[in-house]
Amino acid sequence: MNVHGKELPIPSFFQVYNYGGGNGDKDREIVYAELTGNTPALINYFYINNSFPHKFSSKLFNEIGRFNTVGDLYNYIRASLIRKGKIYCGYSSPDYDFNQKVFLLDSGAFNIMKQIAESVNYDLTLFKDRILEAAVDYYDFADRIKCDIVVGFDLGGKYTEKDDEKGNSRLVRFLASLDKKEINNALLELTVKYIKDHPDYYPYILATVHGDTPAEYSENTRYILSLEEQYNARFFGFALGGVASYKQVDPSWYNDINLSRIGKRGFIETIVPARASKIVRELVGDRPIHALGCGGYNNIALNYYCGATSFDAASPVRRVGDGNEESTRLVFDPTPFPKVGFSKYFTGGINMDGTLRREKAVYIKLNEVPDSMPLCGCPACLQAQTVHNIKQLYSMKSTNSEANYFSRQLIGLHAVMQHRKLCEILPSYTDIHAFSAAYPSELFRGLKYISERI
Repeated sequence: MNVHGKELPIPSFFQVYNYGGGNGDKDREIVYAELTGNTPALINYFYINNSFPHKFSSKLFNEIGRFNTVGDLYNYIRASLIRKGKIYCGYSSPDYDFNQKVFLLDSGAFNIMKQIAESVNYDLTLFKDRILEAAVDYYDFADRIKCDIVVGFDLGGKYTEKDDEKGNSRLVRFLASLDKKEINNALLELTVKYIKDHPDYYPYILATVHGDTPAEYSENTRYILSLEEQYNARFFGFALGGVASYKQVDPSWYNDINLSRIGKRGFIETIVPARASKIVRELVGDRPIHALGCGGYNNIALNYYCGATSFDAASPVRRVGDGNEESTRLVFDPTPFPKVGFSKYFTGGINMDGTLRREKAVYIKLNEVPDSMPLCGCPACLQAQTVHNIKQLYSMKSTNSEANYFSRQLIGLHAVMQHRKLCEILPSYTDIHAFSAAYPSELFRGLKYISERI
């Protein structure tokens, strides 16, 4: 697919850049961006728009008005971080241009609506007005920095409470009082009108679909299509919202599926996004479908064959954050005492030459990865050369923190490239049956079993 002159493969894995939502590894992920090349990027409006105060807000985003494109902005951030010394001295950093990436902007609206609710003193009428105004600001912002694709502004959701949401009783009561369906539908209508009123709008907009049950998901998709007809305006594609977590979902998503044969572990999380992809695909024809937060390795193949064209997930790089300082002293010990938090390494997958790897596709503690395990051939692995070298860099935390950060990036960006490689392989096969026959593994056989029951 051509997106503003850039190729977006189908399917695509979007690497999540959460700089502005954290420091440390988030900084270095930008510094070493060349190790994932032109892998498309998902960025978060709440994190990069400093009009919303938050814990990790970066002063570098104050310069956002200086740049014509989001790629230029991230080139500036990368250069600034390198100048500050946030790079390993043993690494030769090449030139890199973020403008080669397709950028997808998501709103991070859950955090935004919390601030809006507080600013209007939890007045529901004022809140509804302000959330619509915030949506317009969001679309205007995306146009100014020339984001390629924009996820429709919605109330969204959040699967973790990192900001003591539950400790704020007024906020909890207010959020519980919201009719999210009503507000999300109002936001959809506003967005359709915005598209109609801005014929030269640069970003491509994805309509965000929601629903607590498969029936509601279908109903919401039909509502979006009716809005397009009513206003004679058209979304570029669709984004699947609220299906990234298998916890606390309505049991109807699992109708006709019994996992007793293959077990739940590694498979239960694949069902809801795959079923949502299939529901939307059957209604919208050949337009793009992005499965928000559903790009975990186990999800990708089933999502694609059920209709999704792209996905994202923070887990490939988030797992490096599981490592604590104590683990750096024990990384060469395969059996340390429990409760030591190690960075996680993604094993298994598919080598860059297209051959299936022998290991199971899972994240395991770095100290448990055999030093002799062959690497996959991705750019990060070519830099590392051996698992032993990664562990050596990892162990240098106390004397060279940048060496430790570099090791963590080699681990995380290898995982990103494994997700990307899977996406590159899938279109060569007509369905998951053909794919799982060509790549026989426990994971892919299990996904074939589920696909037959969705």
